[in-house]
Amino acid sequence: MDNTCKNIKVKDRYWQYVRGICIICVVLIHSRNGINFQNQFKGSWNFDYWLIFRQFINFPVAIFIFLAGYFINIEVAIKDNLQFILNRFRRLLLPFIMWSTFYTFIYIISKKGNIKIIKTFIGLMFGVYSGQLYFILVLLQLTLITPILIKIINCGKKARYLFLLTPLYLIALYSYAMFYDRQMPFYQTFFPAWFIFYYSGLWIKIKGYKPLFSNKRLLKCIIFIILSLLFSIIEAYVLLNFNFSVGFASSQIKISSFIYSFSIINILFIIKPILQDKFKDLKFKWVETIGNLSYGIYYIHMFFIKVTDKILYSLYFTKEVLPIFQAFQVILVISLSWSSIYLIKRFFREKFTKMFLGF
Repeated sequence: MDNTCKNIKVKDRYWQYVRGICIICVVLIHSRNGINFQNQFKGSWNFDYWLIFRQFINFPVAIFIFLAGYFINIEVAIKDNLQFILNRFRRLLLPFIMWSTFYTFIYIISKKGNIKIIKTFIGLMFGVYSGQLYFILVLLQLTLITPILIKIINCGKKARYLFLLTPLYLIALYSYAMFYDRQMPFYQTFFPAWFIFYYSGLWIKIKGYKPLFSNKRLLKCIIFIILSLLFSIIEAYVLLNFNFSVGFASSQIKISSFIYSFSIINILFIIKPILQDKFKDLKFKWVETIGNLSYGIYYIHMFFIKVTDKILYSLYFTKEVLPIFQAFQVILVISLSWSSIYLIKRFFREKFTKMFLGF
């Protein structure tokens, strides 16, 4: 999703398909949730469906973060640390400011002028008026330490200790949620939450990928995915049973979801050689197109989520059946996002859209 790797060669089309699937899952995650159905006498099944289905799709941000590390140009980052950081900041920060301003403006309109200027400005700088913008702040933080991380990985033995950073952060998150009955503020915005995926991407880029299993690799990888998914579903209900918030139970940032995400990343490397030469025969090239636009869709889709929420909620047959609501919403949001990006690129110069809008 990070447009640091915009010029994808044919040999990298595989990862564009992966990005396409991931951004569709991101839209699904942000589509209408089932929280309002919890503990309802009628329609409570919608909540269980939503909570379980969320566990299936709780991998996209982790994979996007992983790929951001995996596609780092190591030679450029080492050769000129400062220039690498400045170039990457320019590609990330300018679109972030533009889109954060856009969503802040929508927020101001919705409040009809009843706003606090300083608080609103701070919200704009942290992207709080559109939840998905935290991802860019995470990438900015990780960008700052990337040259250091590369040097540490190249150093040797002590590099492995950094894999403990995210597990320690998870312990802090669980402890906070246990004592305060809510999630830690901005818990997903601080880089340690996602560090293990970015660091893994860098590690594999530098040291190469080593398969998790030695024999019957594909079968064992599939079993690993199934078991980690079951673990994720079980943990979600256990957390609810111990009065953790629904937000925490459904979150991508929890132990089981991280294990599940790694199981997905692992199989992506296993099946890549199998699928690499079959792209010409694939009938789902629209997935690749969505992958090519994933960075732009990530920015713009929340606007269409808000629009389609109001339209679909007025229809009775979608309001009471969450899977139908989500299906319609995802199709509409992806289509509208895709069309909007296409039209914007037609009316504005590519240099402008890439620099300020991210696509």
